[in-house]
Amino acid sequence: MPLTLRLSLTYLLLTLVGLLLLGAGFVTLAGGYLSGQRAQSLDAQAEIYAALIGELADSPQALQGLAAGGVGRELLPAGTAARLFSTGGALLSGEPALGPFPSRPALALVRPALPLPASQAADRSYTARAVTSGGQTIGVVELSRSSAEDQRLLSSLRALTIQAALAAGAVMALASLLVARSIASPILRQSRRAERLSHEFDTGPRQSGPPQRDEIGRLAASLDALESGLRAYTARIGELEQSRTRFYRSVSHDLRTPLTAISGTLENLIDSAPAEQQPALATLDAEARRLARLVDDLLRPPDDGRMLLSRRAQVHLAPLADEICALLAGRAHRAGVALRCLADDALSVSGDRDRLKQALLNLLDNALRATPPGGSVALTVARADGQAQISVADSGPGIPAALRAQIWERGVRGDSPGSSGLGLAIVREIVIAHGGEAYLDADHRPGARIVIELPLGRAEEPIP
Repeated sequence: MPLTLRLSLTYLLLTLVGLLLLGAGFVTLAGGYLSGQRAQSLDAQAEIYAALIGELADSPQALQGLAAGGVGRELLPAGTAARLFSTGGALLSGEPALGPFPSRPALALVRPALPLPASQAADRSYTARAVTSGGQTIGVVELSRSSAEDQRLLSSLRALTIQAALAAGAVMALASLLVARSIASPILRQSRRAERLSHEFDTGPRQSGPPQRDEIGRLAASLDALESGLRAYTARIGELEQSRTRFYRSVSHDLRTPLTAISGTLENLIDSAPAEQQPALATLDAEARRLARLVDDLLRPPDDGRMLLSRRAQVHLAPLADEICALLAGRAHRAGVALRCLADDALSVSGDRDRLKQALLNLLDNALRATPPGGSVALTVARADGQAQISVADSGPGIPAALRAQIWERGVRGDSPGSSGLGLAIVREIVIAHGGEAYLDADHRPGARIVIELPLGRAEEPIP
């Protein structure tokens, strides 16, 4: 049975039971009130009637004479029946239809010679009072009244209660349906969502079972399937992680082997080369060693995807800038681009020199490719707002406005030939790893100007 229907029936049954119990209690209280009022009224009338008879008759014989004439009955309310009994239980006057014997209240006041049965109708209320004269009991007055009117009133109240309960039940049926839907709808949505997710993570055949017809059952089945799929997916991720580790180990070994050979060959050449070739060979040897260190860093990716620095020390920015400009001077000359380097000799930062060199080489490489012959590229290192500011500015066509918000994302390529779409993304990762910020100077004209801001170094720091 669907959850909506079960909730609706539950609310409806609770409402009907509550209303019926409330109505039954009301009818019971009303019946008790009417019975008490009737008994109280009869008692008061019996007291008055017995006192009146006692004033008019002073002996049992006088009472028999008054009984024959029906004295005082006109004073009783309509519907009230009066009977007079002697002290021995004999009927002196009254309606024969009520029986020849006293009622139970009257029997308690008479003293018959033989035990008498009670003449009492089930649909009447009775009360009795002794008639006294001179301190002696000379007879008994019995008053009774039919309770049929009260019963008809109570029957009407019962019918009204049932009708009200049915009307309220009809309204509650609609209200409970709306409430049940509002409760079941989120469960149903979550069930469908869990079912979709379970299909996305499904890696094998599903276990067959009886169909679930209610929302909670469907949700439980979908969660079970989702849990099974997630476990299989997690196991698959573990297998892929192991495969990735094996891949990195293999690639690391394959890359280190030629780099080791290159470094060994360069060492041999340095030992035997003429003096005029020593600077160039020393530069090649330093770059080969730097490349080996970068390969080690690249093949040791962090678990959270962020770049980590393998070493941190004081890096003087002016020598680093001069070294980079010297490396690219020949390329700039062949491209017909004027390369300038302006650096403050007193600035230093705490960081990884190889990574900073990689970032600046990426920026200068982009600038040289974007600048046409006759243009210029400037690398500037200065102090700004208590930080070290490194900027690379070119006189090329600049970065289109549509790409300015996306240039730091991996895979976004500009119009420069040979662009892989990774250079600026790597630059920002390196700068963020150093606690700095990289951004595009949108006000620079003409061309483009990339700015790196790094905190100034104070002392050598260990690896975090």
